[in-house]
Amino acid sequence: MKTENGKMTYRRAKVNDTQTLIDMRVRFLNELYSHQENDETRILRKSLRQYFSEAIPSGSFIAWLAEHEGKTVGTGGMVVWQMPGRYGGLEIGRLGYILNMYTIPEARRSGVCTRLLKELIKEAITLELRYLHLHASEDGVNIYRKAGFVE
Repeated sequence: MKTENGKMTYRRAKVNDTQTLIDMRVRFLNELYSHQENDETRILRKSLRQYFSEAIPSGSFIAWLAEHEGKTVGTGGMVVWQMPGRYGGLEIGRLGYILNMYTIPEARRSGVCTRLLKELIKEAITLELRYLHLHASEDGVNIYRKAGFVE
């Protein structure tokens, strides 16, 4: 997919984007695990609908979308979770977990994931989250390293 400046838009997901987030997460998981749609997928979709419909309004899940000509081509999400505070930067006890970083194959290598990650990092800074965690796929390791993540 060749994109020209101004044709790719990025925005924070709202609760009415739930179906898009579900579809993109299922697509990501199916690709990651070489999984075909089946009864497990139906259960997963139902669970995701409940999760996103509760977590987005509460602020415990933040997602960003990349759109090209009205089509969602990438997503990225962050779970904001709470633990008992401690010294060493975790006095407020809130952390972020980056996940759902997915770009459709035809839009890969065009900076979509990098931009989505930057938006999530900005969200984390606004929320004063001092630590972000993630599990990187083989394809995503370099993007995260360039953004300052370490193993």
